[in-house]
Amino acid sequence: MDARCGGFVERLSWSGEPDVDAAKRLRVQARQIYVFSHAKLLGLAADGDAVAGHGYDFVRAYGFPDGIAGGAVHAVSRTGVVVDAKRDTYDHAFLLFAWSWYARATDRDDVRRAVAELGDATWALLGHPSGTGLVVDDQGTPGFHQNPHMHLFEAVLAAWEATGEPIFLDRARTLFDLFQQRLFDRRAGVLREFYDDRWAPAAGSIGEVIEPGHHAEWVWLLDQYAQAVGEPLCDEAFRLYDFIERHGRNRAGTLLIDEVRPDGTVTKPSTRSWPQTEALKAELVMARLQDGVSAARSDAIVATLFNRFLAHPVPGCWIDWIDTDGRPLVDRVPASTFYHIFLALSEYLRARP
Repeated sequence: MDARCGGFVERLSWSGEPDVDAAKRLRVQARQIYVFSHAKLLGLAADGDAVAGHGYDFVRAYGFPDGIAGGAVHAVSRTGVVVDAKRDTYDHAFLLFAWSWYARATDRDDVRRAVAELGDATWALLGHPSGTGLVVDDQGTPGFHQNPHMHLFEAVLAAWEATGEPIFLDRARTLFDLFQQRLFDRRAGVLREFYDDRWAPAAGSIGEVIEPGHHAEWVWLLDQYAQAVGEPLCDEAFRLYDFIERHGRNRAGTLLIDEVRPDGTVTKPSTRSWPQTEALKAELVMARLQDGVSAARSDAIVATLFNRFLAHPVPGCWIDWIDTDGRPLVDRVPASTFYHIFLALSEYLRARP
């Protein structure tokens, strides 16, 4: 927390000191609002709603200079001065997700109204002119990106649970249809990261980028959707999981690697912490549906998280990125990682208390 100026710091130094001079991205503020809201609901932090409110108030004061209808800026200075005014879909997805959890943690009607207004603003400002999907940002960045749509899917499901407003479940159905019709490559059985303006894979090597961590994240989200609408988990989720099984782990170990091609060729053998948290969530889904090895593998992933990524010399910090030999590739502690760790371990505790 930035007690002096409000909100949360972007990162810590390797020795655990807050980097108060770094600009504050709205997506990072949102992730911390989520964590402490969820912690409040789980009984892990008695003051979780107050800590989350510290971030919520900062975002409302400085992140929306034109009001919610005008959308959130990308980043502000420590004191709230806008340093990047672009409206970014990924940012809006996380703000919608975080505010939904904050509404649940506080049971405040004004926050629920803000959730509804932010949802409307996101689609009004960032919906693609074709009516299919959302743009990357309001700066004319070409093509479509997978990641913002995935997190919007997560956000509208959270908003549906927080508000009960049918429009959020309708948006979830629309994004599910988009996943099936545009995002998922049925021939290769993969989820690509980057597309052109017609939803074809982007030209060049960028169109071949496959992130096993996002495959795992979609497995969990598709299961969340299936439970929300009362349907069985779709076949695409099992195909994504199958790709992870065949190509997602380097040297047949526990850790998911960063990037591969659709044919399974490894292009980035390093590994970050967040794909492991998403792998944990996917294994928990499969443990519930199929049992077998997934329950034991979820335990193994948790052990690996503690041994490799949470074994930072400063208690409470984490190592975000390691090479194939387990050596850190970073010298800072990004606050954004907390969202992944907290959500995955809360799911683990829910499934395997």
